[in-house]
Amino acid sequence: MPDRLELTKNAHFYLSKSEITDNVIYDILEAATDNIELEGKYIINSFRQEGIIENTDLNYTYSIRVYPSVRPVYFISDEIKDRIHAYIIIIEVDKYYVFLKKSCANISELLKDSFELIGSTELSRTFDSDTEYQKMALRNMTISDKAMRSRSYEAADLKGLLSTHSAGRSIPYYLKIRQGASTKSISGTGRLVESSQRISIDSIASWVKEQIDLLANASDNIFLDAFAKKVELSEVLAITSPNALLIESTHLSERLEKDCLIIKYKSKRGKMIKISNRIKGKLFQELEKTFEVNSNDEIIGYIRDAKIRRNYKTLTIQSRILSSFKVIENGKEITLQRYIIKNGFYSITFADPKYMYFMGSCFKDSSGVSEINSILDIFHPIKEMINVTSEKGTFSKRQKNFTDGSIFELIENIHNKDDDYVFCDDLGIEWADHITLNIDSGCISFIHSKHGESNNFSK
Repeated sequence: MPDRLELTKNAHFYLSKSEITDNVIYDILEAATDNIELEGKYIINSFRQEGIIENTDLNYTYSIRVYPSVRPVYFISDEIKDRIHAYIIIIEVDKYYVFLKKSCANISELLKDSFELIGSTELSRTFDSDTEYQKMALRNMTISDKAMRSRSYEAADLKGLLSTHSAGRSIPYYLKIRQGASTKSISGTGRLVESSQRISIDSIASWVKEQIDLLANASDNIFLDAFAKKVELSEVLAITSPNALLIESTHLSERLEKDCLIIKYKSKRGKMIKISNRIKGKLFQELEKTFEVNSNDEIIGYIRDAKIRRNYKTLTIQSRILSSFKVIENGKEITLQRYIIKNGFYSITFADPKYMYFMGSCFKDSSGVSEINSILDIFHPIKEMINVTSEKGTFSKRQKNFTDGSIFELIENIHNKDDDYVFCDDLGIEWADHITLNIDSGCISFIHSKHGESNNFSK
């Protein structure tokens, strides 16, 4: 039966926290198929079957459920529903558990109990030095309404084009790369997608094993090391506390629109009704605000109604107002609070601005230390510099060149060899001490010169 499947390389990778029993896998499958059509039957229902790939030493275990599901149609007043087909596939290789799913019920909260997600940071370490970074989305470590919160870049290869200056305060939450003949993308939720034709489950298992081998041999990524680093939340909470909360209202609104989800609330008569556009507008206008957090993790202005809740590895939101609204997803009703939490549509900053909680993980600003190597790469030593004794030297009426041993004389000697024009612009209020033009390369250089004891520049 599984031979009928034609799948894409699109999966989440997890490590088990402890022994995974049959009950754990069964509970996950049950939760994932919670949105099965009433009286619907499984088209494929395989539980922890052994897969063997011929002519290889790869054996794997798979569990599959393919089933019909229905979801409401919101663009017509009649109570009609779309009938779709969904699936959940779990592939087990060694201690790794890989999940492929489509249109099934959400299982993210259930997975946290027994598995540890291999996130985008770990997956990105599998990229080698020849990787071409074609697209990148970055989240700035700020929730201020006066600052740019996110930005994205796209090029044939961003490496070498994208300045990594101050990149330590940016969190990469989406990457698209070309590695050899393959193109991959990694989202902030740890989803790995590789472009390919639809393939069999055996081929998916082989691909999974390739990624596992890459993870086992992963090394530091020089380019991505310039960006914010993932750190353990417990370490952060030991030295600082949350001070502000932002609901990522744009991402929330876009997801609700994309999935055609509606929001309901209970009327004074106790009936659940769809919110009007007016109420929805007010709701999102309120969610766009930045909320300050006091020393007790309570939301200032909503102390009785909302607070930040500290868990072992996560920070979540507890809000009476958000819990009063309901989202209808896959035919099931969940609170808006739970929907925001499970999708990671919120960010939290700390009293120490070096840290930020975003999409279920904590990050540390790595600016400064991570930039040392890139800063050092800018400098090129000039051996003649040791003979320099002054900035401009002395002057006389008939003098045509700067005094020997001056840094101005050294600069002009160096650039006379390579550039077509060298202008001295040292006139008090200038763009630079020297400006040079190179016709062949079409390059203009602005040169600033200083001379003195190193301690003169310590301030």
